[in-house]
Amino acid sequence: MFTSLYVNNFRCFEEFSIESLDRVNLIAGTNNVGKTALLEAMFLLIGAENVTLVVRISAFRGITEFKGDPASVRELLWRPLFLRFDSEATIEISGALSSGGRQSVELRLVPGASARLDVGDESALEIGLGTSQLFGQAMQLRYTDPSGDTHSIQMLVDEKGPPRVEPVPLPPPFPGMFLAARRRTTPQEDAERFGRLDVVEESYDLLEALRILEPRLKRLTTIFSAGVPMIYGDIGLGRMLPLPLMGDGLGRLTSLLLAIANAPRGVVLVDEIENGLHHSILSKVWRAIDDAARRFDAQVFATTHNFECIWAAHQAFEASGRYDFRLHRLERVAERIRAVTYDQETLAAAMKADLEVR
Repeated sequence: MFTSLYVNNFRCFEEFSIESLDRVNLIAGTNNVGKTALLEAMFLLIGAENVTLVVRISAFRGITEFKGDPASVRELLWRPLFLRFDSEATIEISGALSSGGRQSVELRLVPGASARLDVGDESALEIGLGTSQLFGQAMQLRYTDPSGDTHSIQMLVDEKGPPRVEPVPLPPPFPGMFLAARRRTTPQEDAERFGRLDVVEESYDLLEALRILEPRLKRLTTIFSAGVPMIYGDIGLGRMLPLPLMGDGLGRLTSLLLAIANAPRGVVLVDEIENGLHHSILSKVWRAIDDAARRFDAQVFATTHNFECIWAAHQAFEASGRYDFRLHRLERVAERIRAVTYDQETLAAAMKADLEVR
């Protein structure tokens, strides 16, 4: 679990830090203050040696097409990662770990071969990179693991085929999940994650958690329909019903809890966590998130601009008897962004005084 975070030269952040992280962290702040960018920084950090994640975060923003001349592609794909578009700078992201040591990544553009950029996995189909061209650029990532060893990885582009990552990167030290606001988790992804719980004989009771939103649920199962796996639920209609047909709220909660369950001792990132959830059940949702995070020893980072969401989280963790929750409000001061962190006492005082914490 990360106990602190440092970000420099990434997106809108210059020498930004959060010194006190907890198991569940909620990021608030006004529009265009860096909430989503902070999750993206965490995503790159937990990805360790996976340099191709710099492409995937553009897809999270809804930028799914890279076409045109090489200069235009370069301008859209690489430069927005850097503070003030200064692509000659070095992006630095690091975090202290509760187990000891630090984990860090550095990103910089270096001279490289001309290339056709294609992530090389299923994401390429979603983000339309099959014909993208980048000339004279390669993205270099330097990863420092908790033991202090440094690994240098480059994503090289090549006209003859998909990009090469050299050397072959090692897998990340722990699992990570990113639930983007603009891209919904597909029913197939949820079904696959649900199936993994059965494979490892995990005792987590997803059915009981989902009854927060749908008390009529009697059982859950995975069914292949038209060749596609999907989670079905029994709500007493005489036949099973696909979960996606039971409303956005149930689908959102299912995706949230399955992401946590599939990231044991890892990190889950959720953009605009309240999407699809009615304010009246947010406290129960936070209790379910708290229970899942503790059960799977996962750390959660989520964003919101909703006061009811913050209030519900505070109430849920206060009632739990173990307040492992922090609110971090991002605010712009002059040309820099800083984080104001609220623990249980300061958040309760701020809300009592009707101070703005969103």
